[in-house]
Amino acid sequence: MNTSLVAVLVGTILIGVGVTTLGLGSAPLVDTAGGNLNLVQVAADTAGPREHGNGTQILSGLPIAFVPNLGQWEGAASYVTRVGPMTVFLEERGWTFTLVEKAKMAETKQRANEDASARGVAVRMKFVGAAVPRLVAEDRLPGCHNYFLGNDPSRWRSNVPLYGAVRYRDVHPGIDVRARVHDGRFEYDLLLQADADLEPVEIAAEGIERMHLDKEGSLVMDTQLGPVRMPVPLSWEEGPSGERSLVACHYVLRGEQRFGFEVTGRRPGWALVVDPGILWSTFLGGMDRDQPNALALDAQGAVTVAGETQSTDFPTTPGAFDPSLNSPHDAFVTRLSPTGSTLFYSTFLGGTGDDIAYALAVDTLGRSTIAGVTSSLDFPTTPVAFSTALSGGGDAFVTRLSPTGSSLVYSTYIGGTLGDKALAIAEDAQGTATVVGQTDSNNFPITPGAFDTSHNGFEDAFVTRLTPTGSNLIYSTYLGGTDTDVARAVALDAQGAATVSGDTASTGFPTSPGVFDTTYNGGARDAFVTRLSPTGSSLIYSTFLGGTGHDEARAIALDAQGTATVSGFTVSGNFPTTPGAFDTSHNGGINQSDAFVTRISSTGASLVYSTFLGGANDEMGLALAVDTLGAATVVGWTGSTNFPTTSGAVDTTQNGGRDAFITRLSPTGASLEYSTFLGRAYSDGAYAIALDAQGAATVAGQTDAANFPITPGAFDTSFNGIFDAYITRLDMLPTGVVAFGNSSPGCTGPLAISVTSMPQVGNANFALTCGNAAPNTVGLIAFASAGLPAPLSVLGVDVWIDPTALLVTATVFSNPIGASEVPLPIPPNPTVAGVRLFTQFLWLGPNAPPPCPPLGFSASYALDFTIQP
Repeated sequence: MNTSLVAVLVGTILIGVGVTTLGLGSAPLVDTAGGNLNLVQVAADTAGPREHGNGTQILSGLPIAFVPNLGQWEGAASYVTRVGPMTVFLEERGWTFTLVEKAKMAETKQRANEDASARGVAVRMKFVGAAVPRLVAEDRLPGCHNYFLGNDPSRWRSNVPLYGAVRYRDVHPGIDVRARVHDGRFEYDLLLQADADLEPVEIAAEGIERMHLDKEGSLVMDTQLGPVRMPVPLSWEEGPSGERSLVACHYVLRGEQRFGFEVTGRRPGWALVVDPGILWSTFLGGMDRDQPNALALDAQGAVTVAGETQSTDFPTTPGAFDPSLNSPHDAFVTRLSPTGSTLFYSTFLGGTGDDIAYALAVDTLGRSTIAGVTSSLDFPTTPVAFSTALSGGGDAFVTRLSPTGSSLVYSTYIGGTLGDKALAIAEDAQGTATVVGQTDSNNFPITPGAFDTSHNGFEDAFVTRLTPTGSNLIYSTYLGGTDTDVARAVALDAQGAATVSGDTASTGFPTSPGVFDTTYNGGARDAFVTRLSPTGSSLIYSTFLGGTGHDEARAIALDAQGTATVSGFTVSGNFPTTPGAFDTSHNGGINQSDAFVTRISSTGASLVYSTFLGGANDEMGLALAVDTLGAATVVGWTGSTNFPTTSGAVDTTQNGGRDAFITRLSPTGASLEYSTFLGRAYSDGAYAIALDAQGAATVAGQTDAANFPITPGAFDTSFNGIFDAYITRLDMLPTGVVAFGNSSPGCTGPLAISVTSMPQVGNANFALTCGNAAPNTVGLIAFASAGLPAPLSVLGVDVWIDPTALLVTATVFSNPIGASEVPLPIPPNPTVAGVRLFTQFLWLGPNAPPPCPPLGFSASYALDFTIQP
């Protein structure tokens, strides 16, 4: 694609939305990078459908192995493996895979025992211009194979070892190729030493009909039996300390049956790892049931998860507070490195009864505060805690761990003589923890002057704020009516006011005048949203939220303006939605639930937006987070094959059973910016989420799928037991878009840059976004045809796009919350497919004192995006 076409494209779309075109560059559009590339992973999506019958299900859990050819087979193959309907033969200069399709057996009994006819195809992939490599087996697997074939003992082989991977050493100078099987697919990695050049790597395919790139950027090889598809190799760099930064990697066609690779935006000395939209993903668990219920990130991206486990071998770390399971059901707290590759610490938490961690907060010192429920008389407490003795059959607990997870800062029971449990927690900058939940106890600890000091019905919600030392209560109040009430989520504003969401069966649940809904709507439960004063003595607002069916609010988040976004699930066909919302109609049948996402004004008087989210079967929204642009990302689970997904997402096809989902709505709730399934064929759910400064989503959930998508190098790549926890980080960017570089922070932290949809020919709704800028200020967006491997320092900020390849700059403005959206409608012109652009925002804002930048300038991360066909 030439530069003039890029200029026409960018100039047209910017002028079309009324911003100023200032200049065009003349640098070539595409820069094929060499440099210090370390790893490119490519998967061949040729595995057939999985069977889940009794026998096949057991066999499918066995490792797929590469078997050395010690003379038991004729031919040139050095190693052989079988992956579903595909057999792979590793040869001297590449590999051959064969695909076999059996014809359907006749239905009559007379033909039931006849041989099925078969069709087959062989595809050979060879390294072009490569040296003769040395094949080395890696990852020895347990067990062996024996081959007693035919009547010639000289051909018999016993104790043949099994391997998980085979490496082709020195295919090109400084480049190895590693063949392996992962997630039921044959994959190969390109491993490059420092200063090795990716450009010479070229692969030729024989035995195919044609080769092409599809609209997602995947490489497709058409054969007589159908296509062999290799998903687009999206990628990230990994620095010396394990930090990661996304870069772009693409297939390049170099003839009718040849292809290579192209990568841009590299930094010297950084390794490259490639995966389609998943930055990293790991299992976490032991041989029994493990479930994460809460997740938090620190400023460096380290992930802390808390939940419940029944596994005696749940992974713990030396020096952790408690390395041993205390009862059949313990809480756990685990902190992983920002790359998901190691455990910083991992500990059990509990006594000889049942203990569950439902909620988690991490402060700026790295201390984790956990809340949940315990029935243990010997749950660990600290001497000056508010309560050191169990009061009833089950008490809430609040425990703060040291940054290393090795000791308790404080730990306390909270409860009365009946059942009590803490379900959510929020912390302010001073370290005061506010916990909410449910209590059966009429003597639950309540403070004088609280909003409600009397137990109201069968079960009440409660809201309790502790001192920073956990030694006393700042306030504690009941919240509810004469029936059952549960507080499931809480968020704090800058003044310390707690906004609580949950569900109620009480027609007399307390509401306030002028709110959106003061009347119970029917069904078993209504959702509610309640904001208490900072002292817990009165209601700022309180409203019902629901329809005539069952409605529950499971999650809440606040923005800087105090607007609350809640998510949960509803079976109400008349759940309140707003005109122009993404989905205003209930999707499931009778007694089937949809997720919902609702944003309520800061006074509780009206709905900013409200939308259903779901398909024809059940959905539950279980957690959410709101970014600096005001976009809500919600997670949960779905049983719907038609759950809405977006083009270019990680997984747009439901995998069977229940899948987790991760969905980001636009700030107005009118459209989906990103939506994906996550899971495999059995039961998967997402229970917690946190966003980093770049907008990537870290999700925790539970799976019983041994082939759940896990990345190489993660802490735990093997399924451990009945149900495992998983933690997955997704970039939340569609195909064709990669973020790279870093942000030069403004007063409120890093500036995130993203897109509203996939950059695709004819996408009139494509736009670039930036958040966390100074409110109501002026900025600049710049486009170039090349990125930089290392930043230039300009006006005190890092510039990641090449000034010598500058194409266009335009003036932009931020709104009152410091967000900006730049429409970039892509014309329906096929010739713009493949156009590649690099872009970055620069903002003017307040200057010193810190944390504001000295010169008053701040810059976002950079984006590398390629327009898809």
